[in-house]
Order: sequence, then C-alpha cells, then structure tokens
Amino acid sequence: MRHLIVVLMIWACTIAFASPAAGFTPLEAGCQRQPSGAFSALSLTGFNSKKEVPLKQGVFLVAKPELIDPNFLHTVILLVSYGKDGAMGLIINRPTKITIQQAIPDIKEPKNASSNIYFGGPVNRNNLFALFTADKKPDNAKNAVGKVYFSGSKEIILSLLKSEDKKNKVRIYAGYAGWLPNQLEFEISRGSWKIIEASEEMIFSDYPENIWPSIFKRPEEIMTYNFR
Repeated sequence: MRHLIVVLMIWACTIAFASPAAGFTPLEAGCQRQPSGAFSALSLTGFNSKKEVPLKQGVFLVAKPELIDPNFLHTVILLVSYGKDGAMGLIINRPTKITIQQAIPDIKEPKNASSNIYFGGPVNRNNLFALFTADKKPDNAKNAVGKVYFSGSKEIILSLLKSEDKKNKVRIYAGYAGWLPNQLEFEISRGSWKIIEASEEMIFSDYPENIWPSIFKRPEEIMTYNFR
C-alpha cells in the first residue's frame, strides 16, 4: 500500500569542507540564506520547468521531492561531464557562508565573482572548482553549456578572481557530485532525478535558494511523495 507523506520544505544544508591543500585554508561552512521575499526577483522568462530532456552533458539534474538524501535534498546540479566513464556535476543552489577571501588567501578582493563559495557536492570537498562565462574556451577549461565553462585549475581560478573584466560571471564551488558508469542512469530510472535544460541565468542566479521551488511549482509536486 502506498502512503502519502507530507514533506516540509526545509532548507537544510550544514556543510563542512576543507579547501585545497595548495595554499587554501580549511574552514567550516554552512548555508547562506537570501532575504525573504526574494523569489520575485528570480527571472525565469521562457523557462519550461516541465519539459524533460535526454541525459547529457549540460543539463540540470533536479532532485525530485522523493530524494531525501541530505547530500542532494532539493538540489539542482549542472552536469558538466557525462559519458561511458560516468558523470560529474556541480550543485548550483547551495551557497555557503565562506567568503572567497577566507578560503583563498591569495585573493584580497575578488573582482567579478560571487563573494561566497558554493557547496558543489560531497566528492573531493578539499578541492575548489569554477563555473564561469567566456566568449571562447580558455586553456585548461571544459565547456559545460553555452558560454559557461568549467575548470578545477588553481591557476584559472586565481586568474578569474583577479581579472578586472566584469563582463564575465564567475562562481566558485567546493567539491562536486560524481557517479560511476550506469549509476546515474539507475538513479534516474528509480525516479530520483528530473532532467531539464540548463541555463546561464539559473546557474548564476542571485537567488539560488529559489531555483528548486521554481521548478517544482505545483503544490502536489513539492509537498508529497510516495513511500513504499
């Protein structure tokens, strides 16, 4: 018999990670909340949150309400790599309270990045990664989607944060989400993830805590799940 269980929408994400050993300082991290009422500021013009797309690099994996693993509860993940060797992604909607200046002593004042580091996932939380926009692919970077690129290179991260070019967007993440071959496909088959098109607008949203609720708009999608 299936029972409907009410799931309270609670933003729960207390995280601890250490920054890369190569000059980065270990710090305790937690969730950063945005001001209440900020949801109206999140623009989703032309975004169809109901349309699912094939599994591939450059899509969002959106945790369904049934997925209650604390590592991925209410997460939205940009899949930056997908193939026969497995998959890799970054959680885009879990900012921490750790500033870039705290985590990277080499940076006195980031020029064009969000001032806080994001929790990218439970794997390799000792390492930092970057998502950023660029008109053309830089060396030691991988195209994620559109004009958004991904890199784990310390040199690229430092260069991005020191750059005076404010045209391009930059966001820094600690750790990533990873799947072995066929693991992600299995999780999707059992109903853990919804796959939708990714967008630069959502990746670099000023209100990341509102991205997940904006995708699951209908009350029944947010509030209930089936428990066997």
